[in-house]
Amino acid sequence: MWFEPPGPREEKHDVATTLNYWDDPGDGSRPTPIFIGRGRVTNKRPHRPYEFVVRDITGDEDKYLLDTHGFQYCRHESSEKDFTDEEAIQSVYYEECRKLLKDVTGARRIHIFNHKVRRGPTQWHHLGLHGNNLANRGPVTRTHVDQSYVGAELRLRWEFPNEADELLKRRYQIINIWRPIETILKDPIAVADANSVPDTDLVGAEMVEEDFRGESWVVRHNPNHRWHFKFRMTPQDVLLIKCFDSDTSLARRALHSAFEDPTFRDEVPRQSIEGRQVPVWPMRTIDYGLLLSQDPSEVDKVVKACLEEGYFQLNLDGIDGRTVLEDRAEVLKLMQRFFEAPLEAKNEYGLIDSHLGYEPVGSRTGAFGAGTKDGYEMLKVSRDEIQQGSPRVPSPIKNSGDLHVLERAIGSCNTVTKVILSALSTGMGLTGAKRFEKSHRNDRPSTTTLSMMHYLPAEQTGQHKIGHQKHTDISSLTLLFSDQWGLQIRPPGECGAREMGFVRPTPGCAFVHVGDSLRFASGMKFQSCIHRVVPFNPTEHRYSIAYFLRAEDDTMFQDSEGRYVTAKEWHDQKFKAFTDPPVWQALAPKSMILGGMKEDGADDREPVPAFVPTAAKETLVQG
Repeated sequence: MWFEPPGPREEKHDVATTLNYWDDPGDGSRPTPIFIGRGRVTNKRPHRPYEFVVRDITGDEDKYLLDTHGFQYCRHESSEKDFTDEEAIQSVYYEECRKLLKDVTGARRIHIFNHKVRRGPTQWHHLGLHGNNLANRGPVTRTHVDQSYVGAELRLRWEFPNEADELLKRRYQIINIWRPIETILKDPIAVADANSVPDTDLVGAEMVEEDFRGESWVVRHNPNHRWHFKFRMTPQDVLLIKCFDSDTSLARRALHSAFEDPTFRDEVPRQSIEGRQVPVWPMRTIDYGLLLSQDPSEVDKVVKACLEEGYFQLNLDGIDGRTVLEDRAEVLKLMQRFFEAPLEAKNEYGLIDSHLGYEPVGSRTGAFGAGTKDGYEMLKVSRDEIQQGSPRVPSPIKNSGDLHVLERAIGSCNTVTKVILSALSTGMGLTGAKRFEKSHRNDRPSTTTLSMMHYLPAEQTGQHKIGHQKHTDISSLTLLFSDQWGLQIRPPGECGAREMGFVRPTPGCAFVHVGDSLRFASGMKFQSCIHRVVPFNPTEHRYSIAYFLRAEDDTMFQDSEGRYVTAKEWHDQKFKAFTDPPVWQALAPKSMILGGMKEDGADDREPVPAFVPTAAKETLVQG
């Protein structure tokens, strides 16, 4: 065969994992139908995981062919790289697929239908609960065949209503062309040797897609199924998966499913040519050591970042910032221990003030707006409170060791944010009382606080408690630490017409963004960062630490509507808006939730995590 091995033979990467099979109730009832339409997929079929070893066939690809095993790997270079231009996909890529299939199968006629792009995360079904989850398709982690024998004829008649009777007299096949858009490590695709799967393991299951009513196969568990995959597939590796063949003397269909490789569980998810991409927005990186010494070029960079974007990465991985990272690591240990405590202990004082105390899950609106609540719990310790003789901190962490950790972290974060403020004052040419740090004096009351947030797995919070709603921060500056994906931002200005995109967690860095107070203090010159948190991986516990530097309580601002308000008044009004029901939020001026920032792009879709792509094409082949 013409498959070209990519290089020297490497050690096999077999994977011990689980594959999800249909949970047959045993009463003869048919599987629950799947409904696809109006931007949503509804799939409530019960499945159960079973342990398997998926064998890596790298180096032996030429031993597995469509007609003998039901699948086949090929080497093929496509001129299409991004799979974001629908017109290019249907013209350029479709034609490449036709030629490829003719070369492999010898078919006289090729008809391509129903292509999809998958760029969503593994648990994508959970992320479109109140929006367009078709736009966020991710890997399908359930064993299946796209068409049953009955479903293949239904599809043929749908695609060729006037020719179907004649075409059914000849041999025809339905084949998936599955191509990675980037190299795959997380959630690879597995295929089962057709010879190991008897027809008795397959159960017809209805699938309704818009006006088309078809039938696929779900699969009963059988430990004799032989599963295979190719490790580290690249965009030049194409997998052909046979869904149906009318020739009963050959391999007629191949089960397939995405699966988890535990070695790469924490990699960014794969994507495939079946959905809308959520970008990872690039941003400037500011060196804290240079900023501390007021290096003119670094001061200029941070000013431009605040004027043009309103956010940047702050590199703390140097002698001047390393203690901040160490303090952050100690706080992470503390908060993980705290959030494991019983609710009664965590909620010992409740929410003492809007910037002090404990907030349970579901206190605010969630990531997807009306109908959802937030999916995190939060402990807030204010800078003013930690300096009291007996700070009001819940008993699980009210000991000298933990209080010392909190003091150190608040102190180091305060220093970092004051250094940034000072650099911004210098870069903006401010002097005397007009300098930003003059309204952030340490000995004056403020709502400055350290917030520790714990986003719970979806199975613990339930369907309607998801992430953190879109907003701008009350603060002057926010210093944010998280090693996990989930934070999304919307670039301002002309970029606003684009969608929310992810912030890449960067080791040794904090994410810094401008809040409303500093935007107001700059005379609306600085951009306040529109952001939210979405559950990138709904199965994990996500932790983040945010230091909100806020102006002195009696500092007077003029907000985006021309009102004169104190920093404390703005804080209290906006906090109330955060906790208001969505219907009340909708009635409030946008200057409240979004700090007066303009959105050029409408939020008609709710994007979710997604990065590393794959492409899948479903192709009807008639020979």
